[in-house]
Amino acid sequence: MKRLLVLCLSCFLSLAISFSAHAVPVKTDFVFIIDATGSMAGEIAGVKNGFSSFVSSLDAAAVDARFSIILFGGAPELVLDFTGSGVDAQAAFAKITIGANAGFQNNHNLNPEAGLEAIRIALGEATNNTLVRNNVGGVGGLDFRDDARKNLILVTDEDSDTPFYSDNRFGVGCNSCNPPSSGEAHSDWSGWQDEIDATAQAVIDNDAYLNMLINIGDSPTKFQYGDYTHDESDPDLLNWDDAATLANLQGDSATDDSLQTQVLEAGLVARTFNVSGANNADFVDNFFAAKLEEVLDDPGVDPIPEPASITLFGLGLLGLRLARRRVTRA
Repeated sequence: MKRLLVLCLSCFLSLAISFSAHAVPVKTDFVFIIDATGSMAGEIAGVKNGFSSFVSSLDAAAVDARFSIILFGGAPELVLDFTGSGVDAQAAFAKITIGANAGFQNNHNLNPEAGLEAIRIALGEATNNTLVRNNVGGVGGLDFRDDARKNLILVTDEDSDTPFYSDNRFGVGCNSCNPPSSGEAHSDWSGWQDEIDATAQAVIDNDAYLNMLINIGDSPTKFQYGDYTHDESDPDLLNWDDAATLANLQGDSATDDSLQTQVLEAGLVARTFNVSGANNADFVDNFFAAKLEEVLDDPGVDPIPEPASITLFGLGLLGLRLARRRVTRA
């Protein structure tokens, strides 16, 4: 009888764990942080054109995803608050325009192109976390779900300029609102390494994943964001090797203290990609496929058992208790 009780308990535990594992979908909150200045029209169009297929892939994989969009180039602006609707997100992408066209404009197509500041503001970790909301209304920052992975996707073709808000600046001024163009980016004088460190810590503290489409031809970019030439993956961007990528970054004096390196050293995901690839539909499809692979491989948040599985487990324990009573009375 004792062996029967143990067997029953094992069965109930297996069922409860099975229900828990399969009933709770992967949850993730995506924030697209997009440089909306004049040179970005092609890259924005490329990301927009590949987005609907990405949403379909997430749906097919039963990923519970939400999307938001922040534009920068001037004051960071929230143009799409979190939504679970891929249709609404696609419509928001369609409204991002460059130049004098109607759409999400505000004060964009301006400097500074402060991507590091925009990342910290997206996470609510800057000194001044103001998000302009001219097109969406409301107040405050983004409201992430506690049980969802935070996923940041930065798209820019420039290095990170001096922050828009003076409260968010480090060091003593800037060189034409740009960081130094060499290893000076590491110096205490410039303040740029301090900002890189603060941004990395913000990502790490939020247990966030970071994907950055960048232009390393703008020389300070490597020191700030990282370098996609150190990426180790298949040609189609799948099967990424984070350990090999990190080793490559650490072995390069231009990237050993970069945002990408620091986040990887903390055991999180940080990848960089060539932003010019966004002009190619195949590259965009590969990028989003790699993003889906990343989400499914490591959702990052422990699933909370569904009420049904908790009930099943409770009923199992109750049944075992009654069985024990019958055995005792016998």
